[in-house]
Amino acid sequence: MPQESRRIEAKTEIWTAIDSRIDELIGIVSELVQIPSLLGDEAPVQHWVANHLRVSGLETGIWDLDDSVKSLPNAGDSGVPFAGRPNVTAVRSGGSTGRSLILNGHVDVVSPDPVDAWSYDPWSAEIVGNLMFGRGANDMKCGVGLNLFLARLISELNIGLGGDLKIHSVIEEECTGNGSLAASKRDRADAVIVTEPDFSSVTVAHLGVMWFRIHVTGKSAHAGWSWQGVNAIVKAVPVIQALQDLDFSLNTKVHPVWEGIHHPINLNIGVINGGNWPSTVPGACELHCRGSFFPDMTIQELRRAIEQAIAQATGGDEWLAGHPPTITYDGFQTEGVILDEDVPFLKVLEDAHNSVISTPLQKRVATAVNDMRYYIFEGMPATCYGASGGNAHAADEWLDLNSLAPVAKSLAAFIVDWCGVE
Repeated sequence: MPQESRRIEAKTEIWTAIDSRIDELIGIVSELVQIPSLLGDEAPVQHWVANHLRVSGLETGIWDLDDSVKSLPNAGDSGVPFAGRPNVTAVRSGGSTGRSLILNGHVDVVSPDPVDAWSYDPWSAEIVGNLMFGRGANDMKCGVGLNLFLARLISELNIGLGGDLKIHSVIEEECTGNGSLAASKRDRADAVIVTEPDFSSVTVAHLGVMWFRIHVTGKSAHAGWSWQGVNAIVKAVPVIQALQDLDFSLNTKVHPVWEGIHHPINLNIGVINGGNWPSTVPGACELHCRGSFFPDMTIQELRRAIEQAIAQATGGDEWLAGHPPTITYDGFQTEGVILDEDVPFLKVLEDAHNSVISTPLQKRVATAVNDMRYYIFEGMPATCYGASGGNAHAADEWLDLNSLAPVAKSLAAFIVDWCGVE
């Protein structure tokens, strides 16, 4: 049978199975959402993932990251030990006539707090109409579920691919990216798809991201004679203003790829901790922040800009001049990335998308960060393509269940066309 006929037959077979087993895919996503997997507690869901892959007949490995990964370029430090928080990688070996593919997804999710802002239990995977609500339903248990489901279908239907199909289920996407960094160093493929949302688009670029903490020292005292102390929270105000001014400055010269996007660079003051008693002048205050930057800027350059802005803002204050704020760096420390849009796999993915979904495939330039960068840094073309949902990192995060079948079919078509069939 000619290769084209074999591909058509394989796609038709997988599509038919997707239609008849869509409830199984929804069930996989639901089970994943119901296993809380916050930073430091990823092991239960990773063992569930590994078991699913083994039962599907894939050669599966489950392994802890080595501390040496934190010394690599574009690595971060979450402050949580790697031991007992594994990555999972698996492979369905193909022939030697086609190309290989990695499907990547992360299992870690952000906190659902404040839980009382939710309409549903964030760990319940509650289904209302065509929507599933839950922390991680959109970001990105849906993508992990798609990867597992497609690997199982291809295995159970005994479709012999022309190249290897590999699955990466990783940790720490939400805070460092170390999971995919480590996976990209030990595994290769001819292309990579991170099955992150959003529907009907592929990501062709994203910014760099850096987390940092600013510690402001004050002097504690009883509030009844507060003039004897120095309020660290009040002293943090010029620091906050300096960061807001820097946010504005970083957006004055926009990288051409981000031209036309409203306020692409965002310097966010995400957490503030200061004081411990209403009747005590706080002696310390800490800001935990997230900054972003264009790919033509380095981590070191952004660090210098932050440090200079704070020094200028506090230098005229007698107390702060003698007790300058200290800055430390944790979490994300990664530069941005731009995908070469002429890589062949994007055209194959677009054709696969168009064969299933009527909405044209858009090219998305992201103002956040995702794990595709590590594979590109290693010379592997990579993008994000997945289901549809909303409220990521917010209350009532949701997944559009109606998007699962078409995206699964599109990904299946891409796998067959990219890897080929034996």
